Amino acid sequence: MKFRDLIHGLNPIANTRHLDIDVTGIVSDNREVKPGNVFVCYQGIHVDSHTFIADALQRGAAGIIGEKPVTALEIPATSTVYLQVPDGRRALSLLAANWHGNPAKHLKLIGITGTNGKTSTAHLVYAILKAYRQKAALIGTVGHRYTNAHGDEEVISTSLTTPDAFALHALFKQFVAKGIEYVTMETSSQGLALQRLAGLTFDTAVFTNFTQDHLDYHQTMDEYLKAKLMLFQQLNDHGLAILNSDTPVTERIAEVCTRAQVLMYGADDRSDLYGEDIVFSYNRSAFTAMTPAGRFPVKLRLLGEYNIYNALAAISVGLRYDCPISAIQDGLANTVVPGRFELVNRGQDFAVIVDYAHTPDGLENILTAARRITQRKLICVFGCGGDRDNGKRPKMGNISTQIADYSVITSDNPRTEDPDAIITQIVSDLTHDAKYVCISGRRDAIHHAIATAKSGDVVVIAGKGHEDYQEIHGKRFPFDDRVVAADFLESL
Repeated sequence: MKFRDLIHGLNPIANTRHLDIDVTGIVSDNREVKPGNVFVCYQGIHVDSHTFIADALQRGAAGIIGEKPVTALEIPATSTVYLQVPDGRRALSLLAANWHGNPAKHLKLIGITGTNGKTSTAHLVYAILKAYRQKAALIGTVGHRYTNAHGDEEVISTSLTTPDAFALHALFKQFVAKGIEYVTMETSSQGLALQRLAGLTFDTAVFTNFTQDHLDYHQTMDEYLKAKLMLFQQLNDHGLAILNSDTPVTERIAEVCTRAQVLMYGADDRSDLYGEDIVFSYNRSAFTAMTPAGRFPVKLRLLGEYNIYNALAAISVGLRYDCPISAIQDGLANTVVPGRFELVNRGQDFAVIVDYAHTPDGLENILTAARRITQRKLICVFGCGGDRDNGKRPKMGNISTQIADYSVITSDNPRTEDPDAIITQIVSDLTHDAKYVCISGRRDAIHHAIATAKSGDVVVIAGKGHEDYQEIHGKRFPFDDRVVAADFLESL
């Protein structure tokens, strides 16, 4: 591809020479540069990649795209194209789209954002579209997936909620080649803020809720919200914003939807969609959906009031694309989300539940839902991740000890922090009568909680959900809460 074609839509500030050179690839890591590549650099959170330009040139880079004036850099103007742009991250996303032929233009993109509920809502939407036999794909935390031409589902593993720009557009290109029409994707605040979705136009955008998280990155709740708002600013002229009316920032989100219609879902008839006659059982929930298309019964394999909200959001998307009520019901009834209120059953006479809840609001939601089905005692195992917002640690300690009868406070992913120091912060604000124990080793903590449980109890293991690793001292080790719990139950 010619450099001139690659940079279409970038609106550069300046360039150093002619643009009719051939490009063999795009990279943002200087160590991956190959002859003929374009190296994109920007001021990162911890590293300024402009400092690696000399290394990229030595490796054969044919062009450099960066944020600084060429006069501030050591670039031989006679042999290398240098393009200055306002935002290197945004440029990388636009370049990735151009490189892959802008495949997203052939897809209906459904973006889902919010502090909690993104994964469950995305899976519910995907299940509804599948039940309607639509050619759909899902991009999210627990893996990307799509339905192939034979009706079989194929899964692509991932480590990011929102993939980096190059991987994202490569996925879009793959989906287009497979004949996919709808793509449901979780859109994280960090993915939005880092411009991984720059240049995309969404057909539908869903907002689930807004509570404290990721303040290690965004610093303030206002900056966190601004990142979320970016999704709704990328709706197309015929777009639909589906908003949770029972959250205090909804009006602010609606204000940015200047080109889109707005649909509200919530707890009562002040919203366009709401639920009535809500019933929770041991492993299911049911309610009557009140919608613009009429009222109909819904069954879910997910528990908790928060999942009623997630289901209402998914129903809104289904109605948006004219899915029959029967397909909506089938999709919702058959959805199981890995690591979200996932039961681990090995024949024991008490419940063991694994959930991804890792925020104050998420932990409160899962414990409140578990309390509804607890016949005797509620036991909670949880920790807090290292190198992340430490302000939520004492909050989560209080939530667990106030809702659960007994808390086992342990490690989550301590990353580069001392696990015991994190635990100390979690318990720093607990009352003297709080019933808890601190067990740093997560495996030992899970074993202790299960060994403590009696008939009719419920054990909630929160924080990691679907994850199959634990990160300690900067290294990842195999660890899956579901496997650890199942193995110990079988040993009993």
